Amino acid sequence: MHVQRTGYDDLQVLFLMRLVRLMKMRGRYDGRPPGEDSRRRLIDAAFRSTLGDCEALGVLGEARALIEAD
Repeated sequence: MHVQRTGYDDLQVLFLMRLVRLMKMRGRYDGRPPGEDSRRRLIDAAFRSTLGDCEALGVLGEARALIEAD
């Protein structure tokens, strides 16, 4: 297996990939109001938490770029 160096450490990559996964999960529940669906509320909470983690790890700009590209 070939691993490409990105300039990010493992923890930064983990949280950026988690953000991408949560964005995909949010897409499945887009039509549902956040207050009426417990799964949507959990996904939204995890999404906000992951954004905070990305900020703490210094990759908030990259996280926002991923969100805008979605």
